[in-house]
Amino acid sequence: MTLGAELENIRRQCKMPLYVAYLIFETNEIGYHQIVTGRQKPTILQLILFIDTTHVPIMSIMNKVI
Repeated sequence: MTLGAELENIRRQCKMPLYVAYLIFETNEIGYHQIVTGRQKPTILQLILFIDTTHVPIMSIMNKVI
């Protein structure tokens, strides 16, 4: 699973509204779609904010750290 797909999956599981994801990633619908499809990568700060908001670890980046 790609990072963007995992982020979208977590967002849906947590029932996070899209507008909150847009605020976290400082983007709009088009920019968020680019993140989900892997065309654009979120910054480290954006990933930290996402994890802090959802309280769910992102396994695709945890596997790279270990």
